[in-house]
Amino acid sequence: MPAIAIPWDPDLFQIGAFRFTWHSLFSVLGILAGIWVSRRLGRRTTISDDQVITLALWAVGAGIVAARFLFVIDNLDLFSSDWGRIFALNDGGITVWGAPLGGAVGVSLAAWWMKLDAPTAVDIGAPGLILGMGIGRIGDLINGEHHALATDLPWAVYYTHANAIGQTTPVHPATTYEMLGDFAIFGITMWLASRYIGRLYIFWTVLAGYGAMRLGLQFLRIDQPEHLWGLQQSQIIGVLVLLAFAAWVANRARVRWAGRS
Repeated sequence: MPAIAIPWDPDLFQIGAFRFTWHSLFSVLGILAGIWVSRRLGRRTTISDDQVITLALWAVGAGIVAARFLFVIDNLDLFSSDWGRIFALNDGGITVWGAPLGGAVGVSLAAWWMKLDAPTAVDIGAPGLILGMGIGRIGDLINGEHHALATDLPWAVYYTHANAIGQTTPVHPATTYEMLGDFAIFGITMWLASRYIGRLYIFWTVLAGYGAMRLGLQFLRIDQPEHLWGLQQSQIIGVLVLLAFAAWVANRARVRWAGRS
């Protein structure tokens, strides 16, 4: 069966030990696009453009810390002989779940410090977050950093460059499936944003939607160790997020029911 060859060098350029990859490029573009969307949504609220930028900086910083922490926890054997490598971010190794989880904590803390409404702050940030994550996955497709199961589907991908870190036989483009899912969630949240900013519907749509998607798509990937019940870290986090979402929905229902009593 035909498959799609990815011929590009994963590195755009390198200066000393610093490597700037396609993943790096699209991650930056994703962050910028996410901030742009958040600023547009912020104008529907009392949160100013400058305040959105401050919230975004907190989100990016907290997201990077959380993403690295989750990767280290999942790969302790890579760091046990040299714990200093934990801080070598240029050496790669992050878990994308850190972006929504760490970002939500960072925005909430920043909103509290700035005396802003935290539900509104996370709601205006959520669509930009999932859009940025989807754009970042374009870089993953080019770099082939995340390995997946073999397939003979016509949209299978394989990597041909001498420096490629992707697989050389046809496999599922699992991160591209995720990219399409991210864009679908983004579309839903933008519709919600026209009606429900500040009620956490947007935030939970992103978090629960992404959790359900990763829970399923991770079965196609082979780049994380298995843990509880044969699930990978991303799937375990997805299950926990869905349980938290169910608890939030139940609490919302209880409050509404009590209000009608």
